[in-house]
Amino acid sequence: MSFKRPVLCAVMWAGIATTAGADESRHGNFGSETVKVGAVDRIYRLVVPKTVDLTKPVPLVLAFHGIFIDSKDVMPAYSKLNETAETHKFILVYPNAVEGSWGLMPDKVKSDLAFFDALLAKLTGVYKIDPDRVYVLGMSNGGYLAHLIGKERSRTVAAVASHSGPLGLQTLLGVNAERKFPVLIIHGEQDKLLPVAWARDNRDKYKKEGHEVKYVEPPGLGHMWATEIGVNEIIWSFFNDHPRRSP
Repeated sequence: MSFKRPVLCAVMWAGIATTAGADESRHGNFGSETVKVGAVDRIYRLVVPKTVDLTKPVPLVLAFHGIFIDSKDVMPAYSKLNETAETHKFILVYPNAVEGSWGLMPDKVKSDLAFFDALLAKLTGVYKIDPDRVYVLGMSNGGYLAHLIGKERSRTVAAVASHSGPLGLQTLLGVNAERKFPVLIIHGEQDKLLPVAWARDNRDKYKKEGHEVKYVEPPGLGHMWATEIGVNEIIWSFFNDHPRRSP
């Protein structure tokens, strides 16, 4: 669980989304976009702020929501990432999980990685995405997936930010990514759902393998978005400082 505001807020937010599809380069908040992954239509929300110059290469941020009651419609309400995208002029995508959770078992991991690949291919075919500024972030279960995408797509993703989401069993023997990608880990000191000790262990694991790590542990924070410390600006500053570079 990873929301802080009532679900009603998300419903109201979804209601103001643009309903037309985004198959051509244009601004808008497209709430029910789909991309084919195998035989399945996967769903996502696409936010293209009016501040984005569609004639120039633009950063892309994919934001993965938390488990079960979180979604592509709830995450914008509590994270306020849309406003951050507008201020800093990047395209923002909220992919939606199947049955409310991101891959933990092998088949679902494979499916969610394929979703990432298909989504990136579709968006780069429509928009001028800067290939050196593709970023992934996630909350809770979505943070786990952000770590995993970084590991499995390290030559595609510039940097990773995980908020309250630890590494998974796939990294039990190490991250072992092809490229040492930069990673930002944010985890509340008082998180009772996913212990902060896990985040500290993850930080140390990344550092041991030579990754650049920024670690933020807000005091007194539980399992919720770190609004009080301006976490969105922390995330964007980290991303902006870390375009993809050769190993």
